[in-house]
Amino acid sequence: MDIRRNDISALPAFAALNIAWISDLHVVEASDQYMADHPESYIQNSNSVFSIHIDGKVAGVCALKQDENGEYELTKMAVDQKFQGRGLGKILMEAVEDYAQNEMGLTKIYLLSNTKNAAAIRLYKREGWTIFHEGPHPTYARCNIGMEKTL
Repeated sequence: MDIRRNDISALPAFAALNIAWISDLHVVEASDQYMADHPESYIQNSNSVFSIHIDGKVAGVCALKQDENGEYELTKMAVDQKFQGRGLGKILMEAVEDYAQNEMGLTKIYLLSNTKNAAAIRLYKREGWTIFHEGPHPTYARCNIGMEKTL
């Protein structure tokens, strides 16, 4: 297993894996389509895409993206179905958290999700994320929960 940050060769898998789970559980929103059409935007400026590679394949992905307020969001986390059940989501999340804290000096990051993603919400809670918002989100139709983590 190899964890990489901003590996350009992983960007097509980043887009494909995320569009797959989003379209499976929700409706693809304009911001999702933009991510799929322009995955390179997720590695520009201070943004990062983390990818886990197993046997030459991208097994999972996750991004750390700065929002319009200058805060950082853990976003677009997806694990290929063939690799699910191996704890890769937790490994990705820990890699993002470690980078945010130790390389960027951040003290807090947040994420937006949906309670339909029950397994993800359980993982976040187990890993120390706390809820700061519940209910409809003003920007993203599918989001009904916001969580944050102090690093």
